[in-house]
Amino acid sequence: MNERVGTAQRQAAVELLTRALEGGYIDLVEYERRMVVVQSATFAGDIVGPMSDLPRQFQWNPHHEVAPVVPPAQQHHQQVPAADVGSKSTLSLVMGALSLPLSICFGIGLIPAVAALLLSRPGLKAYPTNTSAVVGLVLGIVGVAASVVMLIAFIGSIVDPPSTT
Repeated sequence: MNERVGTAQRQAAVELLTRALEGGYIDLVEYERRMVVVQSATFAGDIVGPMSDLPRQFQWNPHHEVAPVVPPAQQHHQQVPAADVGSKSTLSLVMGALSLPLSICFGIGLIPAVAALLLSRPGLKAYPTNTSAVVGLVLGIVGVAASVVMLIAFIGSIVDPPSTT
C-alpha cells in the first residue's frame, strides 16, 4: 500500500464516501473526518484505512483503473471557478438580507432582492447544497414578496388615501 495516489483516485474515494453518507452508513461528522484524510492522502494505504469498515460496495480498491470523477453539477455546465461561485453566493446572501429592511422603503428592496436571486444561481448550479446561495435565494424571494406588498400598499395609499373622519 505504498503506492502513490493521484487526484483521480482521491476523487473516486470521495465519491464512495459520499454514497456511503447518502446511504446512511456514516453520519456527516464521520463523513467530514474521513474526507479530510482521503483528500490529503499521498499513498493508497492512506485511503484504504478510513474506508475499511464500510460495506463492500463502498470499499476503495487501489488496483482498479479509475476514470476522472466529474461532479454532476459540472458535467453539462461550464466550470465556474470556486472563488467566483463563493463570492457570488456570499453577495447573494448579503443582497437578500439587505432587501428585507429596504422593502419597507416604498418597495426599494425589490432591487437587491432581484440581485440576490440572480447572484444565487451560479452557486446553486455548481454546488446545489451551497448554503450561502440557498439562503441568498430564500432571502431574495422573501425580499421580493415583502417589497411587492409594500409597493402595493404605498400605491394604494396614494390612489385611495385613508379617510380621516
